This record gives sequence, structure tokens and C-alpha cells, in this order.
Amino acid sequence: MFVSRILLWNFRKFGAAAAFDLSQPHLDLRLKSGLNLLIGENDSGKTAIIDALKIVLKTHSFDWIKIEHEDFFENSPRLRIEVYLTELTDDEARHFTEWLGWDGHPYLRLILDVSRTTDRILAADVKAGADDEGTQLSADARDKLKVTYLRPLRDAVNELSSRRNSRLSQILYSHSAFNNQQAPHRLLVHSQQFNAEVAAFFDGNDALGNALPAAEQGGKDLKSTIDQFLKQFCDKGTAFGVQSQNLRQILESLTLQFNSGYNLGLGSHNLLCIAAELLHLVKNPVDALRLGLIEEIEAHTNPQVQMQVIETLQEEAQKDNVQLLITTHSPNIGSKIHLDHLIICHKGKAFPMGAAYTELIATDYLFLQRFLDATKANLFFARGVILVEGWGEELLLPILAKKNGINLTQKGVSIVNVGSTAFLRYSRIFKRKQAPEMEIKVAVVTDVDIKPLQANEMKEEDDPANPGRKITRPYTQAEIDARIVTATATERGNHDGQCVRTFVSGAWTLEYCIASSIKLRKLFYLSALKALREQRVNKGIQDNQNCDNAIADIDNLFNNWTDAPESIAYAIYNHISKGKTNLEGLKEKISKSIVAQIFAQELEVDITITDYQTESSLNYLFEAIHYAANN
Repeated sequence: MFVSRILLWNFRKFGAAAAFDLSQPHLDLRLKSGLNLLIGENDSGKTAIIDALKIVLKTHSFDWIKIEHEDFFENSPRLRIEVYLTELTDDEARHFTEWLGWDGHPYLRLILDVSRTTDRILAADVKAGADDEGTQLSADARDKLKVTYLRPLRDAVNELSSRRNSRLSQILYSHSAFNNQQAPHRLLVHSQQFNAEVAAFFDGNDALGNALPAAEQGGKDLKSTIDQFLKQFCDKGTAFGVQSQNLRQILESLTLQFNSGYNLGLGSHNLLCIAAELLHLVKNPVDALRLGLIEEIEAHTNPQVQMQVIETLQEEAQKDNVQLLITTHSPNIGSKIHLDHLIICHKGKAFPMGAAYTELIATDYLFLQRFLDATKANLFFARGVILVEGWGEELLLPILAKKNGINLTQKGVSIVNVGSTAFLRYSRIFKRKQAPEMEIKVAVVTDVDIKPLQANEMKEEDDPANPGRKITRPYTQAEIDARIVTATATERGNHDGQCVRTFVSGAWTLEYCIASSIKLRKLFYLSALKALREQRVNKGIQDNQNCDNAIADIDNLFNNWTDAPESIAYAIYNHISKGKTNLEGLKEKISKSIVAQIFAQELEVDITITDYQTESSLNYLFEAIHYAANN
């Protein structure tokens, strides 16, 4: 059996001011068997989901868990949690016969409905049943539902140390190596033998009852002194021994540590703690719930180890029929998990990424499994997303946003460089097949890729003078404008919908649009020339006087920048992308990514250029920034 569904009404972030309605839960989340990963920004509801399960199912850790006033949504007087368990085997179902429901298969519905007055929370127990009320579960049935829980920022060293009711002793005692033993356990026999030797030592004897040498009678002298005082107090004697009269006490005295290495760090002990808990889950009785709740799985571990851990957990959960519900803030883990096992939490809602819920198609899942790496997985934690197709947009957008008074980092906006025009695969992550829709603003920024008039691009058409033959001629400006309108509409039609909007360049490409900006074009070309110089130095070219001359003469290029703006823009773009230029000795293509890097640096420190909003060629970038930042 596994937890297949959890419903919440007015529990923490999941609530509403409207009247309580059992037909309208504030969260209705479906879970998968195996591994489920809750991912999202802080305060998005991940821990609330974990805690709701802990409250209803309880844990193996003897933690005191109860409803507090803070668990109620705002001022609501009532909250409710329902948990559904399905796919029960016959061995599992026999423990819950009188509480099971039937929908073609047996299921167990657990209910916790709690009310409060202004000053106190009314007592309530977890019930179970197919109706809305249910009846109270027996203690034996409740015991079969307990979960394993690893808290965030766990003190792994303390968890595995010796103490009363230690977590390690709980894990070990439930294992078949220690429970249901008919004869005295071997550890108990060894402990009793050791206890006898300890008592004999303080009596001055060895294990066979022979007197110890005089030099080893210190234990007897010590005990005699204590006995003398004690007899004066209460006329009683003493007996030294090890407190291990039963198997549980022996297990409470054990510690778990590495077989080599001292003073190992928190990360290593965290891995040891997880491994011990997995033993508990895997060896849990086959007729009990095998559910592990792990908060912040990445605690104290480096990114490479995180990848190993999550990969192992995916495999082990499937192999051993264990269900795991894990929270994380790690893009590394978010990129490693299979997308259909991932649940995005955002603004008090939870969005499973399985095929039944998103508009992703089967090939999208395969594509994203290959290419959704850690640098792109930060989109799962964002309050806004800008999808771009190259390094230029990724480097420039944060600077342009700052120049317009918007800090994308503070706004929680992630810029995701998809490295291609495969926007559709990424944008469909945020599109839902049914309500509720996601509220994360997703801006797709793309080039229109229609060449300007200066490119003299040719069009083939029928020859009116010779039927059946073709002629070629340059596109007219009117035809180019019409093609831009059509291409823009096509891009928007491909991507737009729900929270996704497309922002298309008004002309050709990003670089051409910047080169078309009257205010930015000179700084942009200066950056291109500096990028060319850096490119040549990287190739080992020593003589860069021509580059230095062009950089020094930047103000005098293009007839002191009085040439037609379209001609200047085309010349700058042609030099960068094709190496075509009138500048002597500089006829080389220039890396667009290096140009973007240097231009972003130059732009960030520049204080002469103001009022960027007047640059109409960059309007699509400004609009994308404002949309994603929810400005």
C-alpha cells in the first residue's frame, strides 16, 4: 500500500476565507508509489504537506505531534486532513477490514477534522472510513501506518548516538535480527556475561571467582568505601553492573559510526543517517506502510553526492516497494529526478509534473530528462521565468533589468538558457491540462529571424513573362514587414497560453536589435571590437594594433555615426556574425557569447546612457522583464 492522495482544508498555507466546503479541498494532491520530490521556493507549502502526513500517520520516532493554532489557515475555526492509501495487499488489508472503502479496489481513507474556539483547540482523533465521518482506528491499526521521518538540518551524529530511545535503537529493534526472538538473544547472553565480570571485578575477583592480584583490587576498595557510607545512611549494600537487563537497553547503548576515519563532517554523518533509515524502511514488516518523509535531502552534502543519493533512492524505492516523499532546495536534485516524479509547490498550491497533469508530451519528457540540467532546474524555484535561446540574452537581461530599476534576483526571476529554440518543451512544464493553472509568469524571448532589407535576401516567384519558370528578386520592405508579422504570430501561437507569453524581437536577432539602438549601438560595437581583441589574444596573435586603433577611433566610425541607422546596424551585425567589415585587418567573425559578456560588463558600469525605455528596438526585452517580474 502507499499514500496515493492527500487533501487539505484550511491547513497552514492551504486555505481560503470562503465557507468550509468538503467538496472543495484547498489542496488535492496525488502521489505516486516510489519516489515523489516536492520542489519550490521557500514558504511554498512543501513542509506543510510533510507535516500533514506526520500528524495523521504519526512517526516511528516517538515525536510528540499535535495540532497547534498555527496549523489553522489565518482565522479559520476548522481544518481537515484526509489521506488515502491504495493498492493494499491482502496481508495489509486484513488490519483495516472494518475501515476499508471500495471503488473497484479496497482503499483506506484516514480523516482528521479539528475545530477550535478563540482560546483552545478541541480534542480530535484520526478516524477512518468510506464516509465523511469515519470511526476511530485501533492502536494496532494505527501502528501499521507509522512513517519514517528525517527532519531538515538533522543532527545526524546525535540521531545515531547511544541514549534512551535513540533513533538507532528504534531502527534496530524493529529489524528481524532483534525482534520475535524465542530464546535469549546472543547480545543479551554476552551482556549478562559481561555484567557478571563487572560485578566480580568490584568484588575483587575474576570471572571464575578467583581473587585478583593485589595491584588490581582497586575496584573492591572503591566499592567497600561506598558501602561503608551507604550502610550508615540506609543499611544497604551496592552492586556494580552495566545497565543492559534487556535487549532494548543494549541497543540503546549502541552507536553507529564509520569503520574508518575520525571527526568526519556533517555531510558524511548525514549519509550514514539516511542509510540507517533506509534499512528501517526496507525491512519494515510487509504488512505495514513503508513511507519515508525526508526534508531537505541535500543537507550538508555537496552537489556530486546529492546526485548519487537521489539516484540511489530512485532505484531503491522502486526495487523495495518503498514510497518516499522528499523536499529539496537543490537544483542538482531537481535536474536528476525523473520529471514525472516531481511536484512543484507554488503559492499554496502543488503541481504534479506527471503526464496526466501537464501539457508535456511523451517526447518532451525524454528530451527534458536529457537536457534539463542543474543550470536550468532553477526554474522550479522561481517566482518568474524568462526562457532565452542563447548566452546573449542570459547575460544581458539582468543588466537591462537593473538599468530599468528591476532586480531580477530580488524578484525571484530565473533566466533559463535553453541553448536552442526548444522553448515549447520547457514552456509546457508550466501548462496544465486542468485547473488550477500555475501562476508563475513565464516569458519566452526569441528572435524573429527575418533578415532586414539591407541583407538583400532573395525571393523566388513565378515569372509573369514566362509561365512555368521562376525568377528571383529581393524582398521589399513591405514584404519583410508582413513576414515579421506572420513569424511573430506563429511564435506566439506556438507558445502562448495560461501563464506563458512570448516576446519576439521586432527585427532579425538580439544582436541586430541592440545594434539598431541609437543609444546602445556605439557601446555595443566597442564591446564587439574588445571581444575581437580578446579572441585574437586567446589564439596567440601578438600584433593587435589594428584592434587597438579601431577601439581608440570608435567615435569616428560610420562617418562619426551619422550613417543611416539601418546601415550601421547591418554593418555591426555583419562584422560579428560573418567577419565582414571595412576595418583593415579585422575581417574575422566574433564570438557572440564573448561580445555579450563584455557588453554586459560595459553596460553595467556605464552611467552616461539613460532612459532605456526610449529604445524601441529593445521593447520586447523590457516587456519580457516586466512580465516575468510581475511588475
